[in-house]
Parts: sequence; structure tokens; C-alpha cells
Amino acid sequence: MQKRLSGAWIAVIIIVCIVVAASAVLIGLYFGTLQDPLDLMEIPVTTLPVEYRTTVARTQGYLGHPDLALTPSGELIVVYPEGHGRGNVIMQRYAVHAGEADPSWGEPEQNIPESWEKSQETPTIYRLDLTSGETRFVLISGCPSWNGEEQANGFNCSLSLDEEGEEWTEFTNWYGTAWAAEQEGRQPYDIIVAMSSLTRLKDENGNYIDKWMGTFHDYSFTNYVSYLTIENGAAVWSEPEVFIPEQKDHYAPLGLCEIEIVDTGEQWIMIGRANARNSNSLACVSEDQGKTWTKMVELPNCLTGDRHKAEFDAKSGKWLISFRQVLPGKESVFSPDKIMGAGWVAWVGDTQTLLDLAEGKETDDYGDAFILLGREKDPSVNIDCGYSGTVCIDGEFTLVAYGSFDKSAVNPYIMAVTFSLADLGIGA
Repeated sequence: MQKRLSGAWIAVIIIVCIVVAASAVLIGLYFGTLQDPLDLMEIPVTTLPVEYRTTVARTQGYLGHPDLALTPSGELIVVYPEGHGRGNVIMQRYAVHAGEADPSWGEPEQNIPESWEKSQETPTIYRLDLTSGETRFVLISGCPSWNGEEQANGFNCSLSLDEEGEEWTEFTNWYGTAWAAEQEGRQPYDIIVAMSSLTRLKDENGNYIDKWMGTFHDYSFTNYVSYLTIENGAAVWSEPEVFIPEQKDHYAPLGLCEIEIVDTGEQWIMIGRANARNSNSLACVSEDQGKTWTKMVELPNCLTGDRHKAEFDAKSGKWLISFRQVLPGKESVFSPDKIMGAGWVAWVGDTQTLLDLAEGKETDDYGDAFILLGREKDPSVNIDCGYSGTVCIDGEFTLVAYGSFDKSAVNPYIMAVTFSLADLGIGA
């Protein structure tokens, strides 16, 4: 009996030792391979203090993917879907309201088109300053097939009837099923994030004209451009053309999408998400308003992510580019995903630095600062945040994005941040 008991205890001790040793190995592997994506930035990292935050909208449901525009009177208009991409388009304004001394985010607008209630995809909004001196706003919403759940139907477009974006036309559909039915052997465009960018063109004398280039992509990661003009007070879109067709075989396997065009005044810089997650974000440069482009290159870690939105600060001479940080790679050997990111972030730097990086030049200058605007509640589980609108007024940035930025958040909500670079000691 005594011998059996001693043998049993020896077996227990051996098992415990094996478990302890295995645990030590696993813990060593975890901490030995653990990396914080913020530590991989090539430039100094700054965290935006919480006092610069404002909650725009928060409900029990999912709110996401906002965009932002500035009216001539100085109000801000934010639009976002009541749902993940699909859903009723909600519009709110940042303005002085009755009984208030300071601006604040108002309640959702009630005077909006009925057709916005059935928006199929992330809405985008842009301000159009016409050569006539008038201002209009355009809102675009793609109509993708959502992996077979919906029918591909081009994109919808709504135009404001006034300068403050208070009255709008109902959606008109472009390059969807009705258009395809009139074309022999054609299919409706399966459009995602339309228009991820909208860039105004100039004439041969360098003067802006009433023509804009919009960008979008489809499920095959073919990217397109469509040109917007205003004819007889209505928005007219040209038939889509493949974006840089000679580079399509290079960029499609990398999953190029959600293109942003940065207009420096002299060049256009393209920055795009690389959805295949086998490369960093992509960039190239055009000297002729998108007719020809340099070869696409990978950007550094500090500019890698999704849904880049750029805004220039004339006071500091710096660009701020907001995006969702997504880097290819694992936070640790045990991470389930092959991507990592902290959340909603922004890159700050000057035009020449951005040009050098977009042209793939060897440089020691990667920018001035990397700002963590809002950390996801648990980015190791899901990085679902950071699509944003950006505005800069006299050196002060206002950005509006979505995400689960505090531990109490069950679903993403809409949050604004307002700050100057001087507030954060950047570029001083």
C-alpha cells in the first residue's frame, strides 16, 4: 500500500513538473513574441488625451463609418449609417443651437430624403465649391452585392439643393441594374466605398474647374475612377474606368482599395488600403491629375492601415492623415489573426516627406508624429474603427470616427476629436 501511494505521488509530481515546464515555455513564447503595434512606428507616438474627445452619437445598436464636411457658415455636417455599412443614413450638425452659447452636436436631422433610409453602404459626403461661386454638397452610397446578400446595383448619389446642405435630392442610381439592362452584355457595377475620394481637377492654366475624379473598388479589388460634373443643376457621373490599368495585375492581388487622393497643389498622391494583408499600404504619385502614375510602392508602418483621409493645416504646413491602423503580422505567436493594430490613428508630416515616401525614396524622415486618437477596446479580438471625416479650420482639426473606444462599449459609436498640433506639441 505504501509503495503504491509513493508511486502515485511520484506520478503526480512528474505531471505537475511537466505542466509547470510547459506553462513556462508557453508563457515564454507569448511574452517573447508579443509586440505592441505602436512600438513598430518609425516616428514618435503621441496619445491624444481624452479631454479632446466628444461623443457625437451612441445607442444600443451599431453605429459606424462616418464622413464629415464643412459648410460655408462654419457648421460641420456628419453622416453615418445606422448599421455596419448598410442602414439608414443619419445626418447631424455641429453648430450653435437655440439656448446654447457654444457649438455642440445636434440631434439627427429630420428633413432628409426618404431614399436614404435604404442606403446599402458606407455614405461619403463632399463639398463642391463651384466656379459660379455657389456651394453644393454631394452624398454618395455604394450598392454592392454584399457577398450575394444584395444585388449589385452601382451607386446612389444625392445632391444638396442649397449651400448649407439642409435640403437634398432623393437618391439617383448610377451604373446599376437599370443602366446594365440598356447595355448589351453588361453587368451592373458592384461598387464598394463610393466615392472613397473625390478630387477636383484644374484646367491647363491651373484654375480649378467644375469636374471631380471619384474612386471606388469592387470585390475583385479592381479600382475605378468616375468623373463628376454638374449639368443643369444635377450631378452627372461618367462611366467608370479602370484605375491605372497597367498596374492592375500588381495591385489587385494585394487588395488595393479605399483609395485616398492627396492633392498637394502640384501633385496627386494616392494612398490605399492593402486588404490582402500581405503587404503594407500602397502609394504612388501623379504629376498630371491622374493621367499617369509612378509605380506603386509600399508605405512604412506609420502610414499602414485602412481608409486614409487627409487634411492640410495651412498654419503649420503639415498634413494629418487619419486611418485605422492595421499592420500585417501577429501580436504574438498565439494571436488568431494575422493582423494587428491599436485602433484609430493619424500620421502627421509635411508634403515633401509624404512625396518621398509615396515614391519609395530612401529617407530617414518618416514624418513628424503618429497620434493614437482612440484605442480599440480589445484590438486583439477585432479592429473595427477609424473610418473618419476630417476638417481643419485655422489650425484646429476636427475628426469624426467610429469605434469601441472605452471598455463599457458594447457596439461601436460615433466620436469626434478636436485639437491643434500645437496642443500636442507637434511641429512647434
